[in-house]
Amino acid sequence: MCFLILYEHFRYVNLAISNRATTPSMQISTKFFTVVLLLFICNAGFSQSNFGFDTRLEDEEYQMENVFGASHTSNSGLISSLFWRHSNSLDRKNLAHYGIELANTRHPRESRQTTITGSSFVIGKSNYLVSIRPYYGREKVLFQKSPQQGVRVSAMVSAGPTLGLETPYYVNYRGRKEQYDPNTHSVNNINGTSGPLKGLFESKIVPGLHLKTSMTFETNSTKNRVFGVQAGFVVEAFTRKIEILPEAENKSVYTAAFIAIYFGKRR
Repeated sequence: MCFLILYEHFRYVNLAISNRATTPSMQISTKFFTVVLLLFICNAGFSQSNFGFDTRLEDEEYQMENVFGASHTSNSGLISSLFWRHSNSLDRKNLAHYGIELANTRHPRESRQTTITGSSFVIGKSNYLVSIRPYYGREKVLFQKSPQQGVRVSAMVSAGPTLGLETPYYVNYRGRKEQYDPNTHSVNNINGTSGPLKGLFESKIVPGLHLKTSMTFETNSTKNRVFGVQAGFVVEAFTRKIEILPEAENKSVYTAAFIAIYFGKRR
């Protein structure tokens, strides 16, 4: 049954992303992370079925945990963000947490072109959008895991301010490093990019807010060790439109689905 669900969901995701204006690399990474998540859940569900094992809940009482992780979102690259989260146990079923996340957001119409030297750049891109997201939230444990097997399932919600950085996208143009301008730069004369650090100190700060809801699935976790997968949705709103591609329609509100892998310790 689990593999039937996996097949049907993969078919649905394949149809959905084929109807969107996504690049081939974004389509491949979205499919890959979807399959990884579903296989993780299927394996956890199989383990939770308790084939003759002791089904008493393990002692998961702890006071705090610290985790680090990386996520992939539907509006960015393979590694879309890095985050740290600290959680405090309120009781056996509830936790409060706070943390910070560093994320990169792409425009849905971004298209990468390779030059004759082998380097590449995004056609028409003028700025990066980098978000610094401090947040606070709550976690509700829905299902505890059995000893040596199974999965712990939780629901999580968090929100907080966003410090948006509209960072200039520099290209190598005729031997010079310049921020891309569609009115002055010919695509044929661009030879790669200068990297995100080149324009970092020229970034324009755009404040905003974000909200994230998700489910977490933890397996192979013990009283002192944490490993899990998180999947959900995030919405982020800024005080003005972020000019990523000057010749395309830019937005002030961004929404995305995401999947993350995290690990850490608890005590």
